[in-house]
Amino acid sequence: MKKFRVPIVGLAGVLVALTACAQPEARTHDKESSVTWQDAKAAAQAKTLEIVALIPAGDVVAVDQHETGTLFSCDDRRHRWTGITYVTLVPGADAEATTRKVEARVADLFSDEFEVANYRGITDEYVATVDSPMTGEGYLFGEDEPGTISIDSWSVCFTLPEGMYPGGSF
Repeated sequence: MKKFRVPIVGLAGVLVALTACAQPEARTHDKESSVTWQDAKAAAQAKTLEIVALIPAGDVVAVDQHETGTLFSCDDRRHRWTGITYVTLVPGADAEATTRKVEARVADLFSDEFEVANYRGITDEYVATVDSPMTGEGYLFGEDEPGTISIDSWSVCFTLPEGMYPGGSF
C-alpha cells in the first residue's frame, strides 16, 4: 500500500481501484437495505475512527480522514461508499507492529461483526483486513509510506434513490 507522490486525483483513482479489488462481495444480494448512502458513509467513517482510536494516542501525530469518497457497485442494484483515512505516526513508530496490535484488538472487540485476516502486500507490507460477511462492510489497513498507516473503508451496501448518478465524489 505504498502511496506515490502523484496529483491527488491520480492518487485517489489508484487507491480507489486498489480498494475495489480488495473489497469482498456482499453475501446478502437478495436482502434489501433501507440505509441511505449518507448513513452508510457516516457509519463507515465512524467505524474507521473506532479503529484509529485503538492506536495509542501517544503514537499518533495526525489523522486525515478524507471527507469524500466514491461509490462502487455491490451488485446490479446496490452500491457501497468507499473512503480513506491516513494516520501519521510519531517518528520512529513501527507501523507494522502498530498494525498487528490494532488487528488483534479489532479481532477481540468486533469478532461478532467482522472476520479479521491479514496478508503481505505486493511490496511486502503487512496488511490487515476486517470484513463483514453479512453486509459487505470492510476495512483494510497497514503501512502506506513509512510512518503512516492508511485505512481503506467501504460501507454496507445500499440502494441509491431512483435516477441518482453513482459517479463522482460522495
